[in-house]
Amino acid sequence: MPPKPVSYKGKEYGSRKELCQEYGIDEKRVTGRLCSGWTLEEAVETALGEKVTNGIQTEYEGVQYPSLSSMAEKLDLPLSILQHAYYRTKDIGQSVEYARGYASRDMVVWGKEYQSLSQVAMVFGISHYHLVSQVREGVRLQEAVKKALETEPVQFQGKTYEHFGDLCAVYRIQPANVYFRLEYGMDLEEALTRPVKGTGKKNKVTYRGEAYESQIDLCRVYGISVLCVREQLRSQPLTFLEEFDVLNQMKERLGMGKEEMLNYIPHCRIRGRNYKTMAGLLREFGITASAFYTRKCRNEDKDVFAVLKEMQKETRRAYVVDGKPMLQEELEKMGYTKYRISRLAKGELPKYLRLQGFDLDTGCMDGEKLYYEILNEKLQEAGQVPGEEIEIKME
Repeated sequence: MPPKPVSYKGKEYGSRKELCQEYGIDEKRVTGRLCSGWTLEEAVETALGEKVTNGIQTEYEGVQYPSLSSMAEKLDLPLSILQHAYYRTKDIGQSVEYARGYASRDMVVWGKEYQSLSQVAMVFGISHYHLVSQVREGVRLQEAVKKALETEPVQFQGKTYEHFGDLCAVYRIQPANVYFRLEYGMDLEEALTRPVKGTGKKNKVTYRGEAYESQIDLCRVYGISVLCVREQLRSQPLTFLEEFDVLNQMKERLGMGKEEMLNYIPHCRIRGRNYKTMAGLLREFGITASAFYTRKCRNEDKDVFAVLKEMQKETRRAYVVDGKPMLQEELEKMGYTKYRISRLAKGELPKYLRLQGFDLDTGCMDGEKLYYEILNEKLQEAGQVPGEEIEIKME
């Protein structure tokens, strides 16, 4: 069937496809919008980044609005929340009430008021999307901020840190101190950069023949977070000094000097850089967690880098065109039929391209495995689990 001519803003087009090409919009997107009840002008002119509901006229309490964005502006409602509620309920009355209730919530984090979630995300250098998702699920704003700091990358003064602990390590301050300072009323920059004062109450401790005024003083000298030590003590039958010694031995064997702050047990360390979880490292290599852990589970004794070395060797079938191996999906995009592809000479390509040429030996250590090796030695010394080993739980 020949394409139908289209008239738009006084101009004739041979087809809808020609109209879309002129306005730089995907034809399938326009077709989908028209099927959803949009006018041709709404379908063509609505920006790609806008929600579909933005292009639909909406009526509320007898007033007609050309879009949800204009309604949100007139009623002083948060647009993203209004859109989200309308997408879920398809009821504009319920959506407005939900958005009003959301807007009336306290935007208070550690005693300071903020105008919006966007402002909170900007001040703390965290993901706005993560923050909105958490709050929508009913998480208190301050808890959502703290969770984002501890689980998501953090931006501070133009730099991105994989983890809040890494940011604190740069300024040689313990995360627990930063949180305390935030509760005390400081902003994030002051909490990170103000010099640390005395520790107040003193409980003297002795480590490796040296006396220290308190546990905190000991941790400061060796660059180990007191919070990290106490976190491990929740699940380990050791004293504070015994657990501290485990972490300090691990830190030394990882090649970390006293000046480098340890705020968490790194899953692995590569040439001076710590990775708190495997997720951060796998993202850099373009590997899914399921692909990695499927191979890891085949042999739990292998460390992280032994598994990655195996993945370095994996290949995918390719087809040779002009002396160059290419994947089937690439050839299909170039117009090759399956029959034509089957007639090509077969070759191979690495399955994980970003792993190729990466040195997985020099300065590469499995931090979590090392920690549990030292821990088991310490437990056996203390007579807690003679002859037994604690199972390593990989995240």
